[in-house]
Amino acid sequence: MTSPFFIPIPADRYNFEQLANIYNESRVDYIVPMPMNAKRMADYATQYAVDLAASVVAINKEQQIAGLGMLGVRGERAWITRLGVIPTRRGRGIGQFLMSKLLENAVSRGCIHAQLEVIEGNEPARTLFSKLGFIETRRFLVLRRPPGNPPDFAFPVTVEPLNHLEIETYLVHRCDHPSWLDETPSLLAGGAVAVEGVRVIQESGESGWGVFRPTTFQLSHVTMGAHEQGGALSAELALAILTAIHHKHPRRDTKVENVPENSPLLEAFGQIGYMTEFARIEMGLRM
Repeated sequence: MTSPFFIPIPADRYNFEQLANIYNESRVDYIVPMPMNAKRMADYATQYAVDLAASVVAINKEQQIAGLGMLGVRGERAWITRLGVIPTRRGRGIGQFLMSKLLENAVSRGCIHAQLEVIEGNEPARTLFSKLGFIETRRFLVLRRPPGNPPDFAFPVTVEPLNHLEIETYLVHRCDHPSWLDETPSLLAGGAVAVEGVRVIQESGESGWGVFRPTTFQLSHVTMGAHEQGGALSAELALAILTAIHHKHPRRDTKVENVPENSPLLEAFGQIGYMTEFARIEMGLRM
């Protein structure tokens, strides 16, 4: 998309500190503040396969930075993220300009499907995405649990740590349908912090696994599954896995993003103290 009012600059012409500053300025009044620094922006790009050359910084006719949009690419799929327009420069079509350029770049890289998430309640963005042809596909919940020791196990279990090869094997053979944030490539890329994992075995012999990313102050990307490939994870076993994770890291705040609102695991999350922080709507476009 060309415009007499805006110029698209590839984001790889900026360093991560500059990109973080642009992003933060565009989100100062956002529904859910998500500030970033240079390190977090660099990790984000690595973890979520962001193509910086296909991502866009918009410059207005006054030669001012007006907004930012980033594009993740995996095979024939594209993911639009970190989209924001600086508040004093809104209302001039910059959001649509950024979206159109990102979609154009996605097509040029062989993508035939684009996806994104929008926070529930952000109606201007939701309206824009619908106008461009995006269809709502799923509603996700973002869950949070404050630091604290979990209750004791409700039944006898054996807890074993997973090594990296075991983690990779479980993730590759998982049978859920995660969002871009929790896809196996997102978890294994990881940026500066590697994922950890546990295996939990009940007296009955039923077993399951849990994988998560621990940082200094927070756990994230909690993902669970049954040991048997393709098997369903019971709520009881899910609760035992979460208990094992929080026994190991009782002092960390935990944030789990994009849990489908109809997930059978929500009961287990609730039992151990997770609460819904906000919701996102996933949207997709066939190009």
